[in-house]
Amino acid sequence: MPDRPNILWLMTDEQRLDSLSYTGTPWARTPNLDRLALSGARFMSAYTPSPVCISARACMLTGRHGSSIGVLNNHHWLNLENPYFLTWTFAAHGYQVASFGKQHYSCPRRAFDVEYDHVLGDHVHYFAYQSPVDAQEAGIVRYDGGDSPWLFAGRFPGTVDDTPEMHNVTQALDWVKRRDPSRPYFLRLSFNAPHTPVVTPAPFDTLIDADAIDLPLDWPQAMPFASAVHRDYLCDYAGAHRLTEAQIRRARQCYYGYVACTDHIFGRLLDALAAMGELDNTLIAFVADHGAHLGDHGFFQKQSFWDAAARVPFFFAGPGIREQTVAAPVSAGSLLPTLLDLVGLDIPAHVQFPSLAATLRNGTAPAIAPVFSEIDYGLRNYRTGERYVMMRDDRWKLTLYRDPHDPARYTGDDGRVLFDLEADPQEYHNLAGDPAYAPVIDALVARLDAWDRGREIVDASLVEP
Repeated sequence: MPDRPNILWLMTDEQRLDSLSYTGTPWARTPNLDRLALSGARFMSAYTPSPVCISARACMLTGRHGSSIGVLNNHHWLNLENPYFLTWTFAAHGYQVASFGKQHYSCPRRAFDVEYDHVLGDHVHYFAYQSPVDAQEAGIVRYDGGDSPWLFAGRFPGTVDDTPEMHNVTQALDWVKRRDPSRPYFLRLSFNAPHTPVVTPAPFDTLIDADAIDLPLDWPQAMPFASAVHRDYLCDYAGAHRLTEAQIRRARQCYYGYVACTDHIFGRLLDALAAMGELDNTLIAFVADHGAHLGDHGFFQKQSFWDAAARVPFFFAGPGIREQTVAAPVSAGSLLPTLLDLVGLDIPAHVQFPSLAATLRNGTAPAIAPVFSEIDYGLRNYRTGERYVMMRDDRWKLTLYRDPHDPARYTGDDGRVLFDLEADPQEYHNLAGDPAYAPVIDALVARLDAWDRGREIVDASLVEP
């Protein structure tokens, strides 16, 4: 066991790929995560298994697609009779397994032997400050007028040391000090940041010039909608039309500043572990559960299959990891199967996401195979019980409603979206209604048929908490 490497899994919530400066974003400030990513393997087209928290996390922990475990939104519970978490395999082979921060996978059984669940702390709730602040001085942006009055921006009423992220680091380091040094550790730091409430400690809340953040400002009233889902759900629920341009710019400033603060805290964690000798022989993986919209494509938050929400930062560093940039599309669901493979443990037969270990070790390009993501919008009582699926291959991204038992049910459905990512990387032109692209859609749907036939699909409505 002493020869088997430690594993440090760093995770964030609602973090866009372009919030990391190694991706080429000029306004991003993430030197600590950049240093890790640039020393290892960076996946530039990694997609979440589901663009919402609980289902994404359940997929990553089990190594299975959301429709295979009945978890497609934050109302669904993973309570199958034996929800085999891949973290259990590490524990069964001597790893000390612990997670600090946001757990959020809704299951009666624990994925980690030690779980410290600390998300927001005492200062701020999702919709309001719990400590008194001056709204103008703090630069607060609330999402008033919609169903959920989120805090999209504001200054945190305390220092970096008072944040829930730093609190989780302190607790994790205490656990590391008390662990058995004769056995390797599997440690996850799972931060809520930069998820709402986006309240950022000074000086990070003004670190980035709001006018330097070069994202499109898309107003729902002035743009074509890609689909009925886009119009009737995403923009209706969280549309940018309820904010002013100044509010959106402040929200973006706090968001990217919150990422910079999170990077600073990760840097303090890494420095402390290095000083303790606990980074020797350690594999490090970084992933976000999904991304977020910041007014681009007309809305805020996640739950979409645009790259802003569906594409996530995903990289590995450490002994045996070749330095490289990987362009091929992959799934973030491959994280734990890959780590099992890297440390020489067998991947359980039920796992559906492929290991990427050969790419990490040898630079072997991943096979160009479809990558899937899924959601059920019943989270907000929109088309409850209907499965919305994204399939991404090397060039095309197709999204559509899908019933594997009756494929004709959604033929011609107004939820269909087809993007040509080579010609339209910003994803503004839905080609699904153009007859010239019908052969492309037919070929992609055939691959989706094969994917659905190859696994059991669990009806989420039958899974009760």
